[in-house]
Amino acid sequence: MFEKVLLPTDFSADSQRVLGYVGDIPGVREVIILHVFDATRPSRRGWDHSPQIENAKILLEENRLALEKGGMKTEATIETIVNTITQGDVPLTILEKADTENISLIMMGARGKNTIQNILLGSVSANVIRHAKTPVLLMRFPPGSNMGEKHRHLFSRVLVPVDFSEPSRYALALLKDIPTTGHVILLHVVDMGESEEEIQAAVREARERLALIQKDLATAGIAAEVLVHVGYPPDEINATADRSDVTLILMSPQGKGWTRELRALFIGSTTNAVIRRAHRPVLIAAGQSPGMKPERDA
Repeated sequence: MFEKVLLPTDFSADSQRVLGYVGDIPGVREVIILHVFDATRPSRRGWDHSPQIENAKILLEENRLALEKGGMKTEATIETIVNTITQGDVPLTILEKADTENISLIMMGARGKNTIQNILLGSVSANVIRHAKTPVLLMRFPPGSNMGEKHRHLFSRVLVPVDFSEPSRYALALLKDIPTTGHVILLHVVDMGESEEEIQAAVREARERLALIQKDLATAGIAAEVLVHVGYPPDEINATADRSDVTLILMSPQGKGWTRELRALFIGSTTNAVIRRAHRPVLIAAGQSPGMKPERDA
């Protein structure tokens, strides 16, 4: 599944909490812990960055030891890297590392050290998600939670927003490939309708289509429930995630409206709004090929 995981870290609180969830990733065999040190600005010592780099190496080694103590399988390989960049940017360096190492999953905290408000998404994670060619697991956490709390398995209760677009099938295909998937909630949000009759007709159609997907997942041994809500999709998705106390939101990078956006610059508006406000980890199924049966065959 996700045999090779890239774990970018800036040693912020969010990135440190990610360490405790690496063991939940199905199929992980190798973890590369990556810290990108930006040497494009002078330090207090001028252009001598050696003390900061040495400190980063120490912190990386501590992270490596933490993963071993956290129950990582003995065959897992953990590579620690300090990448000093003299040009370019941090997100680009992360993405280049993912490409050169043939990474199957990028796993990172939602916010780094330079944040303005909790509602905002860190600039590094936002740019990684925009351009990633591989799935990205963005770790976000409920307010008030802390590193000392025992977490539930990431895939024990998964919310999958479905808008019936071709891109949304990527998330469903990925879901079927995850061997440790627990309970699944399939959610469609009706956000258009000229009258109450049209809205109710859309609700009925959505339930029928979700029932077919539910049946197809059942053949793969995945138990799923179906929900259809009416409203603004990002709000309904995040509210359902909180109300249902899910452990993960799994969605595609784009939805129905993705062709109206510049693909190279933006992820879909719904996905973007969800990850900026979510209080749960969000797995973006980038780079996946649809593997679900057509609904008429499900």
